Amino acid sequence: YVVVLSSQKSRMDALKAFADLQQKYGSVLESKLPDVREADLSARGLGTVYRVMVGPPGPREAANRTCEQLKSAGFTGCWVTAQ
Repeated sequence: YVVVLSSQKSRMDALKAFADLQQKYGSVLESKLPDVREADLSARGLGTVYRVMVGPPGPREAANRTCEQLKSAGFTGCWVTAQ
C-alpha cells in the first residue's frame, strides 16, 4: 500500500506538488520518495492524470499511519491505495 497525495494534469505538475507538500509537511514527508503514476480517468471525464504517491510500498497500517500524520498536520487530501 502507498499514500496518494495528489492528482495532476502532468508528470511535472505532480512532482512540483510533491516538492511543495514536502516543504510544507517536511516532518512527515522528509524521508519519503515520490512515485508518479499515470491513471486513465477518461471514464469519469477527467482524461489522464498523474498521481503522486509516497512509499515505499508496505502494509496498509504503515500507509494509513503516514496519511493520518499528514491529516494531523493539516493536509486532508491524501488517501491510501494498493500498489
